[in-house]
Amino acid sequence: MQLNLFSVPIFIGNIDPTKLEFKNQKTKPTFDSGVHTSFASGNENLEKESFKYLANTIIKLLEEKFKRRFRITFSNIWQNIYKKDDFQEKHCHVNSHFSFIVYKKIKESNTIFFHPNNYLIASFYKGVEGPKPEDIVDLQFRPSCREGQIIVFPSFLEHMVKKTSNAITISGNIDFKFL
Repeated sequence: MQLNLFSVPIFIGNIDPTKLEFKNQKTKPTFDSGVHTSFASGNENLEKESFKYLANTIIKLLEEKFKRRFRITFSNIWQNIYKKDDFQEKHCHVNSHFSFIVYKKIKESNTIFFHPNNYLIASFYKGVEGPKPEDIVDLQFRPSCREGQIIVFPSFLEHMVKKTSNAITISGNIDFKFL
């Protein structure tokens, strides 16, 4: 019998990106990668009806796991515009419980998630003969999301975006509280 211990839940669902309208479309190179983004423009950048639609979509996904009443609040919502060979370096989203990515315009998802103990696991196998860590545990996960989908994940999950071109995503952070 095989058991998978300490699994990390992620939630993938459908969303209509055309219902997510921003008041201000201004972006600028941000982060170490220089990807064009509206990061740090705050939640007020999303139109009121778009905000409600996004919140309801995320709540429905989270209700799959959490069977008791809860409330979510957004701490930031932004849009990323990937031009030719843009990428996003490895990172996580501190000071929030969950984060999300809406795949507004993509050919394929280039998001890669990393096992929470990636570095610790790798350190146990350095210089040891036998199987590699990835032979025993999945150290990376690349979701097969498509345009018009959303992925919600715990903010502590380290992730990155491989080189991509001509793509648009919407990302944000969520605070979560049981009522």
